Amino acid sequence: MIQFVPLGESHETHFAQELFESAFPDEERPSFEDVEEREQQNFHFEVITLDDDEAIGLLTYWDFDEFVYVEHFAIDTEFRGRGLGRAAFLEFMSQHTDQMVLEIELPGNDSSDRRMEFYTDMGLFANPQEYWQPSYHKSNELALRMIIMSKYELDDDDFETVRSTLYKNVYRYTK
Repeated sequence: MIQFVPLGESHETHFAQELFESAFPDEERPSFEDVEEREQQNFHFEVITLDDDEAIGLLTYWDFDEFVYVEHFAIDTEFRGRGLGRAAFLEFMSQHTDQMVLEIELPGNDSSDRRMEFYTDMGLFANPQEYWQPSYHKSNELALRMIIMSKYELDDDDFETVRSTLYKNVYRYTK
């Protein structure tokens, strides 16, 4: 059975840091220390475990009034290809039935194409509006062209709500 254990209640901080730093390039993540120091009530860092409490992955997310934002999701390479990522994500979706959004890289290589297919298979929509992820490391710069995927399609007003919420609360982007 898949379980989500808050990082602060887990004995897997080393595992979580190694996976966080290896699964996401520098430009797609804050430093692990910055994440550990986040004190917002609506931010969550979860270690994904199996029945026997074996750590297999991580998930970070923000719970906003209008939607849940999945910031980072990764399964350790040792456990990939077994359907555990799918099981974990479906379990998370079942616990959060309202709108859910996440950012992914533009398709164009094997890794990003697989990621798009994975989330599409989970029932998420790739929204057509242009989106740039602000930098985690240099304030007030737009860093990466990304796609916002969501559980329910976003019209332009909803998309703008998502973008402005992420820019303000997650990235502290002020331009």
